[in-house]
This record gives sequence, C-alpha cells and structure tokens, in this order.
Amino acid sequence: MMTDDAFARLVAEEVKNRVTDEQREYLNLPENRERWQRGLSALIENLDSQIAELDDREQREGERYRSLGSDGLKLLAEMLADVEYRKKKVVRFRHHVERRLDAVRRLAEGQSEVVEERARLVEFLRNAIQQHKTYMTIADLNATPIDTALWAALDGRWEFDQIDPHALPDSDEDDE
Repeated sequence: MMTDDAFARLVAEEVKNRVTDEQREYLNLPENRERWQRGLSALIENLDSQIAELDDREQREGERYRSLGSDGLKLLAEMLADVEYRKKKVVRFRHHVERRLDAVRRLAEGQSEVVEERARLVEFLRNAIQQHKTYMTIADLNATPIDTALWAALDGRWEFDQIDPHALPDSDEDDE
C-alpha cells in the first residue's frame, strides 16, 4: 500500500494531469476512491491555508512597507504583484482540485463514464489551448483577437463576443 504522503503527491499530480495511465487506474480502483476524495479534500484545505497565508503576508508586509514612506511604495508594489500572482495560481489550481473532487464523488456514485470522458475531453482541449499559447510565445507571433479570446477561455472568461468579425483579416487571400 502506498504511504499517505506518496498518495497525496499522486493525487496532486493527477489534478495537474501529470500521471501515467497506470497511476490514474490505481487511483480509480474502487478501494482507493474514498482515499482519493480525502486526498483532494485535504489538498483543498492546504490551498485554502496558502491563500490565507498570502492574505496575511499582504496585510503584514503592506503595513510595514507603507510605514517606510515613499521608499516603501516600490517594495509595496512588488510585494502586491507577487502576492497577487501567487494567489491567482493557487486559486486556479484550487478550482481544478474542486472540479476533480466533484468528478471523483460522481465516480464513486457510479455516474462516471460520461463525466470522465467529458473531463478527459475538457483536459485535452485545455492542454491544446495552452500548447497553442506556448508555441505562439516561442515563435514570437503576435496574438490575434481570436487567440486572446481563446486564451481567456483558460481562465473561464468568454471573450469571443468582444471580437469584431469585420476587423478580422480577410480569408479570401488564402484561397488564391
């Protein structure tokens, strides 16, 4: 049997989609589902704790930097940006953990096949969008409004309605 620490790491890696099919099958064994749910719940508690610590840091260090006057303003801005960046990452990951916990609960209730297939498709599409963004960055290509809207979907924002179809490049040039 896997140790609690190793199991907890496996649970976190599975949420990040960084496990092998065999590891996912191990988690999916009926005898592991309750442990899997507990691991996800514990992970949510840990993430909530991280958010609270970041909030405390923001308040504590914010007061200290504000007391330094104008010299502290730059430090304050840097600290706030760092805290916001970290908090955003934790909140985003927490969202994925919550979704995974819901899926595992449904799995335990026997509603899993369609839900699991949909979750795999969602994860596949999320990875495809993320890879598109990575390649656009690597290739140093300018993002179109369509690219920007697609990437916003990764954060759960629908921005396609903000695109002016008349402002898009004419596709007739490709037909020639």
